[in-house]
Amino acid sequence: IKSPAEGTIQKAKRTVLSLIACFPFTLLLNHYVIRNRLSISLGNGDCQWTESFPLPLDSDPLGTLVASYPGGGMRVTWQQIEGLTGITVGDDYEYSGERVGIIKTQWPHYEGVWSYGSTLDQVIYVIRNPRWAIPSFHNILNEIDYGQDWGEVYPYLTHVFTRRAPLENWVKWRDLKFEEEIDLWAWHIDYYMEGGAQYWDDLDFERVGQKPFFFRTEDMKPWPKDSHCTTDIDCIPKALVSYEKLRNHEEGPAQLRKIANALRGKKNMTVLEDEAVDCIWFETFIHTSAPSNDDRDHGGRKATDYTFTNAQLQTMADKLLYMKDKYSQEPWTNYPIANDIVYAIEDYIEEVGQELAFQESNPSPTPAPNPDYYQSLVDWYESVGRGNRYERDKVRAMEGYWPLVAHLYNETA
Repeated sequence: IKSPAEGTIQKAKRTVLSLIACFPFTLLLNHYVIRNRLSISLGNGDCQWTESFPLPLDSDPLGTLVASYPGGGMRVTWQQIEGLTGITVGDDYEYSGERVGIIKTQWPHYEGVWSYGSTLDQVIYVIRNPRWAIPSFHNILNEIDYGQDWGEVYPYLTHVFTRRAPLENWVKWRDLKFEEEIDLWAWHIDYYMEGGAQYWDDLDFERVGQKPFFFRTEDMKPWPKDSHCTTDIDCIPKALVSYEKLRNHEEGPAQLRKIANALRGKKNMTVLEDEAVDCIWFETFIHTSAPSNDDRDHGGRKATDYTFTNAQLQTMADKLLYMKDKYSQEPWTNYPIANDIVYAIEDYIEEVGQELAFQESNPSPTPAPNPDYYQSLVDWYESVGRGNRYERDKVRAMEGYWPLVAHLYNETA
């Protein structure tokens, strides 16, 4: 004979089972997996890697923005973060409007977009040697057929991390854009370290510095602060990760621990135990299925084929030395993130210096002077849709915008 309590329990079980039978199974499974998404620490430093899943929409987590210059090693970084946390890292171009926990971005570079409003709370910064970041960025541009708008880019997303650009396209883009991109690489760091140092004009909504606008220069500092960093988020990084070290089997786990320490204990952030971090670093490289930069090595040219001229390498070396000196002095001397920047850049200076010395001792043939060369680069860049973004007729059609900029075209609204 069942007691009244046992009868109540049995009735409750039947009710739950009937609800499960009526509930969409995939939603139930998805909810269960999300709640149990974290990679597993097996003790004694062992672990089991698991797939990542989005946080539940009602979780209201503390949000983290993971920022880097384009081509700066973001893919390896977010793959490692997903292995560490079990949380799917969101993308600024596919942001849903919900508090998803972790978002990756290239903002404020013109390839990034601030789509996440004020839903994030802290920044982790990823740094990579511009010697390799700049060519990697161009490879991405080539893979998406130099598309600028989402509608242009979307059909080519399956091409990303599958091939490197034709060498002739690299040389054109490099010779046209190098001076600008090495500045943007440095300004990207400054933007976050200086809490939103804005190198572009407010009216330059594409942040490309093309006529009638221009980028601010160092001698125009202090630059104004981007309002996103004064109202939406504290832009100063809580951790800095070196892409090169993150990929290295001896130093990678220590870089991943920086990320873990920035996330651990934060609201609704799940982070693997510290003793399993070394294991999950290795397991993530083994199990992650998303393509990465290494997949470009499977066919065609190697990354080392995409070189710079001696003059460009010297400019790069000068910029690196400037950044090293800047973040070695007050007010940065006692700031750990600035110290990490300096340590990373010291390695970059050595690597770029060695390549420059090699090229100088093994000179390539000097091309004959061509007075039309620069204009041919400009024409090519416009032909792929990247140049002349503020063409007069296009801007005149922007009814709310034209009155603000007409004077820059020597016209009245």
